[in-house]
Amino acid sequence: MASRIFQDSNKNNAGDFIGESTVTQSCEPCMKTNISKAATVFCKDCDEFLCDTCKNPHIVYKTGQHNIVNIKDNKSAPDIIDMKGIDKCHKHEREIEFFCQDHSKLCCSSCVLIHRKCDQVDEIAKVSRQARPELQALKQTLIKLQSEADAIIADCEQSETDVNESFAKISSEVDEMRDRIIQLFEDAKQKFITEASELKTAETKTIGNKRDASSKVKDEISKVLSMCSVVLENGTPSQQYIYSDSIKEKRKTIESIIYDQRKIKDASTVTVSFSKELTSFLEMGSNFIQLNYDGNKTGNYKNN
Repeated sequence: MASRIFQDSNKNNAGDFIGESTVTQSCEPCMKTNISKAATVFCKDCDEFLCDTCKNPHIVYKTGQHNIVNIKDNKSAPDIIDMKGIDKCHKHEREIEFFCQDHSKLCCSSCVLIHRKCDQVDEIAKVSRQARPELQALKQTLIKLQSEADAIIADCEQSETDVNESFAKISSEVDEMRDRIIQLFEDAKQKFITEASELKTAETKTIGNKRDASSKVKDEISKVLSMCSVVLENGTPSQQYIYSDSIKEKRKTIESIIYDQRKIKDASTVTVSFSKELTSFLEMGSNFIQLNYDGNKTGNYKNN
């Protein structure tokens, strides 16, 4: 058979008498919170032992039908359990009937022939009464492990939420830093344009004054040259002497004006320069942003 019959006395009672000691079944939901509390009822549909406190939440919040029976008053028919082939020898496909203590191995009637020289081969039917307390302890251990697995799953879900939130946060942080840099550049540009405009106005004025002064002295020179040409061509020696002497002072004045205008330096071109910190920043390329990771892996991820 692929299934075995377990009597109610082996599963559904609150406890079994082993010699003079009593094994009490604990409430399984309480066990998940590390609380030891005796079970008073059993849900056949969920295969779960419950105390009076956990019974109502189990019925209300857990989906499905719930056949709740009182452990002490449970007199129902024996349950048939499908052992899923666990009670069959995988090698000989026969029912397991023996246990070899020497090799810690379950044996069928064919396997036991191989272990006939072993010192202790027990018939399972005779020693099975000792298995219930051990199985109950194992079940309670598994319940605790299940609770730990649930905690790990909850941690994973929280970690996934944290990862999603942190990735959304770092994106907004990068955008914020970008906007700050752009605003800083805009502010610097406005200040720079204002200063450049003031400089342009001053330089334009200087150039205009220099040009006006030079234009006036040029007109004066033209007048003097015109008169000088007439005196040289048509004037008498006396007239040439007088005119030559009279324009000596004017020449000195003209030379002084020309000299002063030459000393005035004007900027023909204007350039812009950037700080070393900014040029160093630009030389970094996209590596100025780093992704920091506080997981189990070592090192930092870098945005290359």
